[in-house]
Amino acid sequence: MAIAKKFLRTQHSPEYYRSKRTRLAKHGAVRKRHADTTKVNMHGVKLKWTRHCDHLSVSGIDHLENASKEDIMTFLEWMLDSYRRIRKRSTVHAYKRILFQVYRKSVGVDFNAQANEEINDYINGYLTIRYKLDTSINEKPVMDVDDVYLVQHHHWVHDTSVFPDERQRIQLALLILLQAYTATRPRVFAYKKLNKKAINDHYFSSENEEPEPEEYANEWDPEKDDFKTITYGDVKLLLLKNPEGGRDLPAMEVTLRFTKGWERRENPKTFIFYEVDDLLFDAILHLLALALLDQAFEANIQTVQDFYKIKVLPPRRSLEFDWRKDIRDKPIFRQAVSTDDGIVRTSDTEALRYHTYLYYLQRLGLVTGFLQILNPYCIRRGSGEGVEAVATQAQLQQVMCHINAATYQAYINQRIQCDTVAAFLGRPSNKALLKAAGHMSRYVDPRAPTNATHHDLESIKTDPTLVKLIELRDSLSQEVRRESGSIREAEMQGTKLHHMYRTVENKVRSTRAYLRKLAKATTRQDFCNTISTVEINSQLKDEASSFLDLGPDTWNPQPSYNLKERRLLAELICADACNLDDETKLKHRIYTTNAMILLGRERETRRMKSEVKTETDELPQSCDTNQCFICFWDERAPMSQRLNKFCSPYRARDHMISRHLKGLGERAVMCPEPRCREKKATFHELQTFQAHLARVHNYNNFNRYKGLGKM
Repeated sequence: MAIAKKFLRTQHSPEYYRSKRTRLAKHGAVRKRHADTTKVNMHGVKLKWTRHCDHLSVSGIDHLENASKEDIMTFLEWMLDSYRRIRKRSTVHAYKRILFQVYRKSVGVDFNAQANEEINDYINGYLTIRYKLDTSINEKPVMDVDDVYLVQHHHWVHDTSVFPDERQRIQLALLILLQAYTATRPRVFAYKKLNKKAINDHYFSSENEEPEPEEYANEWDPEKDDFKTITYGDVKLLLLKNPEGGRDLPAMEVTLRFTKGWERRENPKTFIFYEVDDLLFDAILHLLALALLDQAFEANIQTVQDFYKIKVLPPRRSLEFDWRKDIRDKPIFRQAVSTDDGIVRTSDTEALRYHTYLYYLQRLGLVTGFLQILNPYCIRRGSGEGVEAVATQAQLQQVMCHINAATYQAYINQRIQCDTVAAFLGRPSNKALLKAAGHMSRYVDPRAPTNATHHDLESIKTDPTLVKLIELRDSLSQEVRRESGSIREAEMQGTKLHHMYRTVENKVRSTRAYLRKLAKATTRQDFCNTISTVEINSQLKDEASSFLDLGPDTWNPQPSYNLKERRLLAELICADACNLDDETKLKHRIYTTNAMILLGRERETRRMKSEVKTETDELPQSCDTNQCFICFWDERAPMSQRLNKFCSPYRARDHMISRHLKGLGERAVMCPEPRCREKKATFHELQTFQAHLARVHNYNNFNRYKGLGKM
């Protein structure tokens, strides 16, 4: 964690305070301290305003200081003409609000309120009609306990997704539980890396103005920086005396410090967790497994059995398990990074990134069968709905971290959770039906396709836009080679043709990726739109079936595991322990936690599309150029992965660079060949590692790589 530098207070001369007052009077209102994410948004709108002013050949700051309602209206119309991806009216309103934030911080006063109303009317009227802006509001899906159960069950039992290591799988399960129990925003648990330049350049400042203090370095240092996420120091693991006798009760306090607005007003919230019989929902079990994997206890607790041996002795009423001093500031949820040996595993210091968490969650929702996109705010809305049913308004505001009670209206379920039919008829409420009809699991179907069909993917190759871009790229490639001899030479010279070639090449990649994503979404949406009618017609054609006899369930997926530890944990964590006696429940809990710890030490290898058939377990003496050199010498990988051959040396090269050598320069890599590993041959640059592989191991498939200088 970063340690704040001590600020020495000194009394200045009278002239200093007189000049300070003059500057304050000149620059107007005291500028509001915005959150970093707000500053990044302001920076984006400031850039758009600057481009607009360049188009008009006027000064950005002068035009903003003297801006009238007509200038703002003109800017919004220019923005719609220039950025065709802006299609919703709400987006235009959002840009206008952020522009006014830039205005207030740059000019020092608020924009005229009457003019603001006229601008809103201009957006809602003229701009909406002329540009046919979308005025619809997307439904905000809500998850309840049944939805979370489906996700957690699929995560442990049926999910075939491969994580960098199995600790990431345990982290994800605990993240989902903590979000469900705290209703907090995901930024509390995972950090979002922001552009420091954008943070420091989010408004127009005058030349004589004192700059805001820079709180961040140019780059993150995982060893020293505070990621502003939950750490071991924010969690207290307790043992409470059981008032009813019997086994003492473990409990957990989780304090959330970095909630929204913590920079302006610190308002930490502490949540209390306890053991539950359904181990899928037991946050203490997951946290205990992670703590033992990290060897986090100050006391000599090495196993689960050690933890459950401890008792609260009189006259104490509770006992707190302290964390090691060197681990208290370590993030609990951490990012998977490449290490020196080229293997991707969970970092010891770097906090989990928000986009990694979002990717894991959306992937899990997709394979579970949710037809709506799963994201952290689905869980937050569902948790808020559960709290609203049992808590007071003040408690709901505290849990949701809302200053104004009306803010919760943005989170409330669109499907009314009050039985208005029963209320009018004076009958008991049908809560079960409302619950089933109003949450995400209503649409779940694990048969839904997760990828586009082969025909749709093949049709992408003939897309007119993509074909034209590929033709342009190929012609530019020929021009570059004719001018400089090779792509790499042109890159080293920094020619204009090479810049044009790279721009078109990036456009080809982004267009191809967009078309694939669109094809996948279209395939899934077509399934959602037709499956109900298909099933209804199928049942109506079956004359032998009665109206209610729909036949046995024909969809029965069989779980498949590459790791025996995963199979064991899936059986234990999903077992029904509610009817067991206390002693058996404790044994079952210990077995499950041990299985989770064993799994957390493993790393599942990716399934190869075509398994390599080997008649012997002996490894060849050398690695071919169409094989990955690092995978080939990875002794922990299965033989099928080690001997896997790509269709060409360049595919093997791309795999090795993207999977094992990404970010080389910021870290070192060790040659995995046994003799070099004994000598600890370490390299910090791709060129030197490439030369070593070619000279020592006769492995040279980098000679045509076009991006060496950017690694």
